[in-house]
Amino acid sequence: MEETASGDNCQNLCEKANKDVISELRDDILCYMLSFLPTKSAVATSILSTRWRNLWKSVTILDIYDDTSVYYMNPSTYKERKMNFVNFMDRLFIHRNNRSILKFRLSLAQSYDFTCVNAWMSHLSRWISSSAIMGNVEELIFYINFPVQLPENLYCCQKLVTLKLHGHIRFDNLQSVSFPSLKALHLEHLRMLNNTAIEVLLSGSPALEELELHMEGRDSRQSVDVCSLSLKRLIIGFFCIICVPYDHRYRKNLTIDTPNLEFLKLVDFTSEEISMQRADSLRQADLCFGYQTGVFNVGIEEYANMVVQFYRQISGVKTLSLSNFNIETLLGAALHMFPCFGNLPTFRNLIHLEVLVFDAYVWILPEILQCTSNLEVFVFILDEDAYDWNWRAPLSVPQCLSSCLQVIEFNDFEGVPGETEMVEYFLKNALVLKKMTITYLTDLKTSEVDVLKRLSTCPKGSDSCQIVIVPEHQRSFKVANWRLACSREQADFTETY
Repeated sequence: MEETASGDNCQNLCEKANKDVISELRDDILCYMLSFLPTKSAVATSILSTRWRNLWKSVTILDIYDDTSVYYMNPSTYKERKMNFVNFMDRLFIHRNNRSILKFRLSLAQSYDFTCVNAWMSHLSRWISSSAIMGNVEELIFYINFPVQLPENLYCCQKLVTLKLHGHIRFDNLQSVSFPSLKALHLEHLRMLNNTAIEVLLSGSPALEELELHMEGRDSRQSVDVCSLSLKRLIIGFFCIICVPYDHRYRKNLTIDTPNLEFLKLVDFTSEEISMQRADSLRQADLCFGYQTGVFNVGIEEYANMVVQFYRQISGVKTLSLSNFNIETLLGAALHMFPCFGNLPTFRNLIHLEVLVFDAYVWILPEILQCTSNLEVFVFILDEDAYDWNWRAPLSVPQCLSSCLQVIEFNDFEGVPGETEMVEYFLKNALVLKKMTITYLTDLKTSEVDVLKRLSTCPKGSDSCQIVIVPEHQRSFKVANWRLACSREQADFTETY
């Protein structure tokens, strides 16, 4: 009797293990699960069973990637696969249920038969203008790497919240835009983007809060004006491509007029003049720009003076990150007897400063700290191996060391004499320091024990200071987790709109 009961239990367990639990979920839950798959994979689930046959038709997120490339297959096969893709897209919109598409991501291959561009423009216009997309779409993402002009009605999506454009998208005769709900706009490596199109896009987006603008050196432009009353977060990347000649016909200028901006990340190696207007709301700035010798039309003195004026315009920030290019520009001007360091403003609100610098320029750190009267956290990152360490203790101690600096982080420590002397200088003169964290590389030239022994016996201005020495891999793990958390926060930020 017990054996029979045991056998029945085993059979019941096996039946439960083989039971299709997922298919018993509600349709809305299954559609939500399918929305995380590429659309082709979601459509492929229709062959699983009758339960799954029509579920994909109600998915509100389309993620479509066409990887067919003309350079990697026989021309006849290429045309056939292209037509298969077009037919798939047409059937996709014909057979969908009446539910509107909320998010549409379309990525087309890098290599196309450019003789068929007009036909492709017709296909794209048909798909994008579909009532399923234009009705209630909230997010549009296009990666299109052949010259194409998007349909005009795309620029008047009333419920669109996020728009990301990348590639060879054209903006011919773009005269008006109506995005009353748009919160995030990303314009990335659009080779045919011009300042007129940027101004039209911004003027037609009264609720815009986030803008990412990336342009390459091959883009011939005279100026870029970023003007928005609503913008809170701005990321700009202007990159100079070495193999592409710099266009000397124009003096490239960047003007930012965003009175409610709170966060700015600026990487700019093409603009000869940068101006920041009405930056009273700016709280965080991450800067990476510098003089390009033999490229710019202006001299180092004029450029450095512009940089100093820019720092004055953003001197109210609480968090500031500077790259070695920023430091190198100021030093280059100083070598020409231009007193740029003496003209730098005092960042009275700055509490967190991060500096990435070459080893040969570390002696300038106290000069920078002289401009921070209320600094609490100082992060120093060495940009390269310490081959040319050049530390010189200053004659005067920056005010922040004796009054308010509480945390110092020294990253990429190698243990060479100059580094240790600099750490000892900060330990000796930071009178209210609570924690000094030193992250060392795996090829530390002095053992960790020796470093700790020397630092523990050196004079300290603060008796409560804690010295922590950790290997680089632990810091990398923490940074990776921090970046993951930031990406999730950014995703949540976008999702809330």
